[in-house]
Amino acid sequence: MSRALHPKAPPTVPARPVSFDALYEEHAEDVYVWAMRYAAGRSGWAEDITHDVFLKVWEHQAWLREEDVRGWLFRVTQNVAFSALRREKTFRQRIADLLFPSQPTQTESTPEKDLVRREAVRSATAALDRLPGQERVVMALKILDDLSQREIAQLLSLSEGYVSKLISRAHGRLTAWGWEVEDGTP
Repeated sequence: MSRALHPKAPPTVPARPVSFDALYEEHAEDVYVWAMRYAAGRSGWAEDITHDVFLKVWEHQAWLREEDVRGWLFRVTQNVAFSALRREKTFRQRIADLLFPSQPTQTESTPEKDLVRREAVRSATAALDRLPGQERVVMALKILDDLSQREIAQLLSLSEGYVSKLISRAHGRLTAWGWEVEDGTP
């Protein structure tokens, strides 16, 4: 039996986990660019997606390895973006249902009616988005989830008086922006 000379296999070095800071520094810009593909020009939305992706990185950093992290980040970014888009669609649908309640004898849809509906939903969503954070959350809970002030206060750990104040402020802003608000509904 002849012996062939073979190079000795290098010792295997176990892959080391990378630090969160290193992952963020190296990949945050890529994640943001990927998120912008889904953001329809909304940089704030892409920033929120990037934030959510890196929360997942934080949760899973113990087993992430540099050699496979880029693909994982891309998949997570895609999943987080799709989830956010689904939530937005649900949010827009709830606003549309408030603006255009279904009628048993609803007439057939036309492109003009669809356009008017989409524009009204876009405008209502934009008005709610313009509200300061707490006012937006409180109004969304009141309008879209049909919660009482007491339920909102309990859910958000706020006093009922403060919730009332937030609703009043939001109501005033929406009215000033041209929305008729009756019982908290634009």
